[in-house]
Amino acid sequence: MKRFFVLLCVSISLGGMSSAIAASSEEKVDPIDKAATECLNSPTGQTTSGMVDCSHKAFLAYDKQLNDVYKKVLASVDPESAKQIRDAQRKWVAWREAQIKADNGPWRADRGTIASMDIEALNVDAVRARIKELQYYAP
Repeated sequence: MKRFFVLLCVSISLGGMSSAIAASSEEKVDPIDKAATECLNSPTGQTTSGMVDCSHKAFLAYDKQLNDVYKKVLASVDPESAKQIRDAQRKWVAWREAQIKADNGPWRADRGTIASMDIEALNVDAVRARIKELQYYAP
């Protein structure tokens, strides 16, 4: 999520650059990151709840991508590797669920709305990192 906010700041500060440079930069941007940046640049993305919503949409998109990559990987490896990857993924999902539960604990009551943005960013980062880990197994 920090990346989204950095991209937001960069996109605002680079607004005066030529379209050729902007176009070449866009080609390298992950489509989910691009959508999140566009969401954050929109009027509704300028509020705390809007930022959380933009981040959550990115989280859901990455979660879908994670599931797609996971299925592709399992279909592309030998049975023993598939078993090991499946076991690791189940443990990762259990960790993620426990982390989400901890993130929503009573401690948040006095942290203000900024905690929601930070937590969404951490969730996005965790899913993106897991996608990269799984992609390592893909052919």
